[in-house]
Amino acid sequence: MPVNSEQKEYDICPVCSSQIKMWRVKNVGNENYKLDLCESCGYSFVNPRPSLSFLKHYYTLFGHGHDLIGKEAPNLTSILADEHNYPNSTLDAVRLIKTIKVLANNVCNNRFLDVGCGYGFFSKEALDAGFEVIALELAENERKIAKEMTGLNPAACSFEDFECAPESLSVVFMSQILEHALDINLWIKKSHDCLVNDGILAIALPNYGSIFRIIMQENDPYICPPAHLNFFTPNSLSRLLEKHGFKVEVVQWVSRIPKRTFEKRLPQFGKPLLRIANAVSSALLKIVDTLHLGMMINVYGRKCAHSGH
Repeated sequence: MPVNSEQKEYDICPVCSSQIKMWRVKNVGNENYKLDLCESCGYSFVNPRPSLSFLKHYYTLFGHGHDLIGKEAPNLTSILADEHNYPNSTLDAVRLIKTIKVLANNVCNNRFLDVGCGYGFFSKEALDAGFEVIALELAENERKIAKEMTGLNPAACSFEDFECAPESLSVVFMSQILEHALDINLWIKKSHDCLVNDGILAIALPNYGSIFRIIMQENDPYICPPAHLNFFTPNSLSRLLEKHGFKVEVVQWVSRIPKRTFEKRLPQFGKPLLRIANAVSSALLKIVDTLHLGMMINVYGRKCAHSGH
């Protein structure tokens, strides 16, 4: 990613304004990315930042599946087949939308914004739950699949460019997207402005405080600039939401290793052990989540009616 005049470098933490220090330098392709860390709140981030024009171009081409770069583009049939064989997004969608539905039960309207809707699993679940869904997605192929899956017509629009009337949404939903955001304060403040009083901001993203990241350090697969720019712990994400007038209502830790992980690694004579391996890994991951060291975090914030923002 070429350095250009649009890049910005922070000298204090964007979340809590504390001092930051260099954590690692991550080499990706031919580029080196400096990762800084706030020792106060635990937020880590790519610093300096890429330009917004670079990010819009990047996601328009590749979407949020940076691991799909160079591979054949998926279609609705292949996405649904993969999800049927190895359920992931459907499981997350049921849990997240169910939690949102409970938290937003008394909110005055049912307008639901899905920021970076991807293939549409979460938008579909929200529609099924009775929400009026607005979906945004920069990537053309993901928009096409989401339209086929949901019947919606996702807008080819970044959250930065999205326009809506103040206090007109009941839910702003960000699944696996805030880690991509250039200006995290802009995103959370804008969410607050768009939401009605008591409205819900729900965020799902990789946990920088997970046991896997602690062990693997910068080699964790979710530390992947320039696709991912922001690395949150539950504490740093909660502080960001509270800074902009949200009260954190619920935090969930979620870990899941695809069953195909063991299928690929076990030799043929070990295939009978596959069920045992999956059962053991599932039990261990539940323990990891109970200890709040899980791979993913889901954080739900409520807009405070008298926050002054």
